[in-house]
Formats: sequence, structure tokens, C-alpha cells
Amino acid sequence: MELRHLRYFLAVAETLNFGRAATRLGIAQPPLSRQIQDLEAEIGTPLFHRTPRGVLLTDAGAVFAQRAMHILATSDDAVAEARDAGIGRGGRLVIGFVHSVAYSLLPRILPEFKRRHPRVAVSLREVTVQDKESALLSEQIDVGIFRPPPTHPEIVNFPVHEEGFVLALPAQHPLGRKRRIPAAALRDEPQILFRALRGDVGLRGTIAAFLREHGIPVKAAEEVGTIHAALGLVLAGAGVCIVPQTSSIVTIPGLVFRPFAEPTTRVTSTVCWRVQDRSVLVRAFRQHLREMYGGPLEAPGIPGAAGRTGRHDG
Repeated sequence: MELRHLRYFLAVAETLNFGRAATRLGIAQPPLSRQIQDLEAEIGTPLFHRTPRGVLLTDAGAVFAQRAMHILATSDDAVAEARDAGIGRGGRLVIGFVHSVAYSLLPRILPEFKRRHPRVAVSLREVTVQDKESALLSEQIDVGIFRPPPTHPEIVNFPVHEEGFVLALPAQHPLGRKRRIPAAALRDEPQILFRALRGDVGLRGTIAAFLREHGIPVKAAEEVGTIHAALGLVLAGAGVCIVPQTSSIVTIPGLVFRPFAEPTTRVTSTVCWRVQDRSVLVRAFRQHLREMYGGPLEAPGIPGAAGRTGRHDG
């Protein structure tokens, strides 16, 4: 049984006349009659009562008509979705992100992409910093929005944001009265630091580089895995914490953020994809980035992220 058999059958079921159905389909009546007979033989029961004035659906024909309409509608949808996916207007794009960009980059990048590609199903998946490279290379995700950038040679990094650090501290802390915090003021403060990650500089490494530059011991009063946890411990009075500047987007009663008096180590956020990925949807997302940020999208590496970008172990 082929889809054309269903179309032929529905044309006859709707017109209840082989001649009018043949005209609608643009074929001769004898071939149409043979196709319907072949269909009835394959099903094993008559679908029409033949009368001198035309035809009527049998009970089996009425049931089959409902199913046939559904099958054809589904097949038409499948064809439309496949065509849309082939030109980047449909399909599913899985975007991975690390928690530290959830407040800053996701709201900046995603809404306009989704507005321009309403038929693309965007699936968001939080990825740990430790798993950011493996998630891309194993094709669990199509695109990653990460900080700091992956370093694997099979991953392209397109920088979209570079920022420094601020100090998070309780609102009643004496340092909170200062507009800018001298780095030396941290010498006697209990510090909440991020855990060091094997093989990845992470936030711990970039912050440690800043502290060492100003002669501050890298010694943690507490260690955490996420910015959310760090801010919670600061609010609880466990210490102060150096966090990326975009963390100050979040307003938490009892918590304040202050910039440093000195330039801080900077960290780069990138959108990443596999070097060999030829997906139409990934290409559409890259085009969206080019329109937002400008610049080339093909060369691996982190162009423009030189200078004070952290590259230290910690």
C-alpha cells in the first residue's frame, strides 16, 4: 500500500463518484477503478458499495477513511518539517550551558534566535564545567555556551563576552561602604572559593591569578561548585567571594556587589560547536551570532580574548 492509494481512495470517498474523483486527481477513470480494487483486495474487504448513481462507503470504508486522512496529514507534516529542517527553519537544536551564563548570555542570545526560527525546537541542557567538552564531542549537545572556553582542538570557540570580577559581600559588611574595594583589603577576609577542576582553569584559576598578583594568599574558608552556592554562603556570613561581574545581575536582599580598585583578571564566555559539524541548524545559530556580534565564525581558538584572560592553574 502506498500513499497514492490513500489519496485515490479519499478522492472517491469525498466525491462518491469515480468520474469526478478521476477528474480531481487528473487521471483516467479506469486506472482509478483498478487502484481502488487493488486496495480493497489488499485490505480484504470492500470499501465502497457500487450503485448505478455512484458509490457509498461501506462501514469498513468509513473507518478506513478516518485513518487514511490522519496518515496523509501526518505524512504531509513530516515532509514540511523535513524541508524546514533542511533549510534551518525546523528541527531540534540542543544548547548546553554552564550555570554561570544562565542569567547573562542565555537571555541575550536565545529570544531573538527563537523569534527568527519559530519552528526550531530549542532544547536547553545545563552542563557542568567538567563535562563541557565531552558533552559537545559526544554529540549530547549541538552548541555550548560556556565560561571559560574549552581548549579541545576539535571545538570552535566564538567569544561573545569578556568580563572582570566583583566582590560579593553581606550588605552590612564594613567593606560594603566602599565604592571600590582595594585587593589588599581581602588579606584578612575569609574567602569563599570555587573548587579547582582537573585540567580546566575554571573560575578558581582566574580568581587565584588575581589574588596572587596582589600578594593575597589563595586560601579558602569554604569551597563551592557554583556561583549560586557561593552567593548563598556569602549571605549566610561564611565569607566574601570574588564572582564574575554578571553575577551582580541577580538582586538578593542582604547581598551587595562592589568592583575592585585594581583591574581584575578577565574571563571569556564563548559559544562553541564541533569543528566538523555541518548541521544546518548549527549553521543557522552561527549566522545568528554573526549578526549579533560580527566577526568570523569558522576559525578555532579564542580570537580577541588575549591579554588578561586567565590561563593559570589554581
